[in-house]
Amino acid sequence: MEFQPIIMAAGPGSRLAELTSKCPKAALLIGNRPMVWYPINMLEKAGFEEAIIIVDMDGQAEIQRVLTESCSVKLHLEYVTVSNTDDGTADVLREIKSKIKTDLLIIPCDLITDISLHNIANLHRTHDASLTMLLSSLPSQFYESVAPGARSKKPLEKDFFGFDEKRERILFTQSEADVAENISVKKSIFKKHPYMCVKSGLTDCHLYLMKKWVVDYLVENESLAYIRTELVPHLVRKQFSKTKVKDRLPQTNQSVISENQKMDILKFSTEDEYAADIRDLSSWNDHHGDMADCYHGDKIRCYGYIQEGGLCLRTNTVSSYSEANRQIQKIFTHTGIETPHLHPSVVLQKKSQVGADCVVAEGTEIGEKVSIKRSVIGRNCKIGDHVQIVNSTLLDNVIVEDGCDIKGSIISRKSVIHQKCEITNCLVGPGQQLNTMGKYKDEMIVYTVDI
Repeated sequence: MEFQPIIMAAGPGSRLAELTSKCPKAALLIGNRPMVWYPINMLEKAGFEEAIIIVDMDGQAEIQRVLTESCSVKLHLEYVTVSNTDDGTADVLREIKSKIKTDLLIIPCDLITDISLHNIANLHRTHDASLTMLLSSLPSQFYESVAPGARSKKPLEKDFFGFDEKRERILFTQSEADVAENISVKKSIFKKHPYMCVKSGLTDCHLYLMKKWVVDYLVENESLAYIRTELVPHLVRKQFSKTKVKDRLPQTNQSVISENQKMDILKFSTEDEYAADIRDLSSWNDHHGDMADCYHGDKIRCYGYIQEGGLCLRTNTVSSYSEANRQIQKIFTHTGIETPHLHPSVVLQKKSQVGADCVVAEGTEIGEKVSIKRSVIGRNCKIGDHVQIVNSTLLDNVIVEDGCDIKGSIISRKSVIHQKCEITNCLVGPGQQLNTMGKYKDEMIVYTVDI
């Protein structure tokens, strides 16, 4: 493909803070593979040979380590560190502008999908779009389930998207938090697009195809810090703008390119000369009902590719991260990953049962009369006798002593669960020690320890 892939893996993972205190978000394990491996695998399947991966300086070594130890990566990764982890995603594009040579494919490190990138690329090419974004209906189990450690589920953050009659071009986008009672749309947009479809059940997957000129514009307009919340709405609004600065000779002591001209986005939105000529000569049009030019003469065009069916989710919350591990075999099936549910090195004692919907990594020892269902067990874990583990995730080097009962929980690496503990819907942080015969329910057990 003609796009330059950039994987955003420098974020601190604020919604996963209890899990990322000792580990960068991109290195968190899903099905015993680092989170960032899933977008890498998608790029490899699409035929890409290299990609830029944005990391922060403190997390780079750990991300490289888990990728090397956990899976085989064929893609050549150029690690680029950002100077400030508080920078927004648009700030990052400004910072690495010298490395951007072509149009961009931007992917978050927490996206797991079976989409064919060629499909969204074809939509982008067909309309010579300035921006094309991946949208998906989030599976209900990923937002209806209660996160481990929480007593109630958090409300789903919704966005409203307005599409043209073909449900491809995005005419407006607005966050539910910004809507008081009514959604307001300019009358001029309705004149161009009298048939509009408004959808509220879509998730922005933070995967974007973007023209290189957008980065050039960002360099000049430093007020935009984030792609999703600032740049995307800005581009959608600017689709219907007209050039305000007229061509004129500069006044005395005035720059040939005035400040207003620098900030005018239409000055940046370059279009292939031959593509425009072909459209003028063609009878094809993107709309019907009037005699207006194709795209109504709009130079900036934003599109959304809606993935219907299949698998598409972001593991950017504790709830979605936990659910992804519970459904790991389904994820492996959709993404074409072949992994035995029991690693050959696993020691499994007699009368123990591990469900086919589980994944158990190398070096793990499982005692007698153990039952494990819909769970992921990490590397080098030790599980005692008479233990039950259901709908849970145990990360690397966890010790579970005899008689424990763990349900719907996440146990972080190097934690020790002492005998006959009962743990229900809890999040246990790295390196924790849980007392013998302790009973824990709906708790965040995250104390500061050295591991």
